[in-house]
Amino acid sequence: MEQAIVIRSEIRKCMQEEGFTLGGFSKATEIRGSYLSLLLNHDSHKYPLPMRHFDSMIQALGKPEGWLYECYVDECFITGKTDRRRVEPFLLRCAELGKTECIERVLSRLMENLNQLSLVFEIAEKVHAAGNQQGAVLFYECVAEHEKHQHSETLAISQYRLFRAALGQDLQKNRDAATRFLQFRNRLPVHFQLDGLLQLANTYYTLSDWKRMGECADELIVLAKVVYQEQNQRKTSKREKTSLNTERHLVVYYGQGFLLKATEYEKQGFYEDSRKYIDGYSDLSWFKGLDIIGIEEMNKFKMFAVANSYMLDMLMGHNHKLTEYTHYLASHPREVLFGLAIIVGTANKYGFSIDKTLEELSEEISKFNEYDDIIALGRRLHFHYHLSLYYLDKGLSDQCIQNTLQSLNLSVTINNSSMFAQGVALFELCREQATEGQLNCYKKILEEVRVHERLNLCHLSNKFL
Repeated sequence: MEQAIVIRSEIRKCMQEEGFTLGGFSKATEIRGSYLSLLLNHDSHKYPLPMRHFDSMIQALGKPEGWLYECYVDECFITGKTDRRRVEPFLLRCAELGKTECIERVLSRLMENLNQLSLVFEIAEKVHAAGNQQGAVLFYECVAEHEKHQHSETLAISQYRLFRAALGQDLQKNRDAATRFLQFRNRLPVHFQLDGLLQLANTYYTLSDWKRMGECADELIVLAKVVYQEQNQRKTSKREKTSLNTERHLVVYYGQGFLLKATEYEKQGFYEDSRKYIDGYSDLSWFKGLDIIGIEEMNKFKMFAVANSYMLDMLMGHNHKLTEYTHYLASHPREVLFGLAIIVGTANKYGFSIDKTLEELSEEISKFNEYDDIIALGRRLHFHYHLSLYYLDKGLSDQCIQNTLQSLNLSVTINNSSMFAQGVALFELCREQATEGQLNCYKKILEEVRVHERLNLCHLSNKFL
């Protein structure tokens, strides 16, 4: 009640300072004069201030967006109970403006009655639908904390949204997010299950957790097949076809399942088994219901199959395929980072030269810094680390050190402590050949890690840190 008085008092004071009469303010705010008078001068219990009118007054007075929002929290409950007509628009505006303290105060009041949890979830979905993924986090966290029914669909969706919002460049934070969400993946509506399984599998890929990645891929293949069969049965029986509302075309989930299984076997050294799964997505022209987008996705998988077949050739030591693979990469620039990360590693393993490949693809290599998603960052890290080893073996210390420094920076960026430790060991091996500038860069990286505690480096010797 006191805050309601403050709002009205401040508005009247500012009206006077700006020289507004009631009529002038009515015109500026587009609020009927008699109603405006009731809002500003009478019992706030009888005439609560609607959110849209409050924002109109703020704008008319030339005040910044969100002015006096801290006082408006009480307005949402001024009649002694939750008034959705004020609560919902207020929370939506607070999310838009980043007024987290106001949101937390309103949510705290709402949770005095857990029947309001459905309202919180609805608001969360509206904030998310508006493209404000981070702004919706507080609302989903509220649902996750207070929903008592563990098999509730709203709880599962909230956990899924929180998982997606948490994904970023920090591998450890991504691991934690995946762990929290994992148990909810099968409690989601089908379209969310498909997206959730794909995101989980990709997250485990970046974490090099091949077992869990493979398990998610298995589930993805099974679910995609079930959905595909149901869609076709509906079409055959002429029943109304329901929209999946997935982020990607259905063929993507099917193809990605096979691609991820191929990756699982490849990472474990079972190359022939990997080829079998590559065959599973190399030609998806049989897939019914392919529209323009579906055909584009099908063609991408055909390209991935060719690229990954070359990759297996490299991993199996078939270096006679290198020139052919290099030409392929030159004509498919977006595959260069992935391809070179493999080529450099296999060159070190089997001892063949890749100088011509590096020269031919040098222009694309110079653009690697443009790729900053978590998967690309991991590939860049492995590329520079293995390129360091390649140059070390050739006795080219300057190139070795430069690439080592790049791998160290990338290790810090994505919070990969094991690769950071390997990079430190490699730099120490070449320390005597490092220039003053390279040493300073190295010290700067170590200092950043030490001061900001960016990595878990308890296994490193103190002499390095």
